[in-house]
Amino acid sequence: MKLVISILSLVFAIIVANGCNSHTPINNNETSALTKYSKVKIDLFFKAIKNGNYRSGLSELLSSNVDINLKDSTTVNLSNKFNLINELSGKFVSDRLLRKKEIGQDLGVYVYFVRYDKSFYRFTFTFYNNGREIKIFRISFDDNINSEVEESLRLYAN
Repeated sequence: MKLVISILSLVFAIIVANGCNSHTPINNNETSALTKYSKVKIDLFFKAIKNGNYRSGLSELLSSNVDINLKDSTTVNLSNKFNLINELSGKFVSDRLLRKKEIGQDLGVYVYFVRYDKSFYRFTFTFYNNGREIKIFRISFDDNINSEVEESLRLYAN
């Protein structure tokens, strides 16, 4: 009986030891290529806005993807709305990352809270890694965050 317990203990110890050795610790300091690329592009975008170059900031971000036609009606419409935000909302104040979601190294979505003097917006950046290169896939912005904040506050008012 002692022999069986000793053998089982030895087997258990080997399994635990192998499990510990085969486990690779996650290094939280590692940043993915997708995150690095996206952060650089988003930082350049916000820096251009802060410096008053919002038109070129959007244009440079979008033109970094050769598949986006800057003269397409959808892109022109996006640019016009973006220009309006910057012309009517006052001076750019700050940006803050609200949420980051990545699907492996393939897709990254970054949501920012962006403050201007007169209003605030939600900017959403989507980057895509096609296996050869990472590029901006979509940018959107809206002020629906206003109604979402109001709705969440109603939950606490009761």
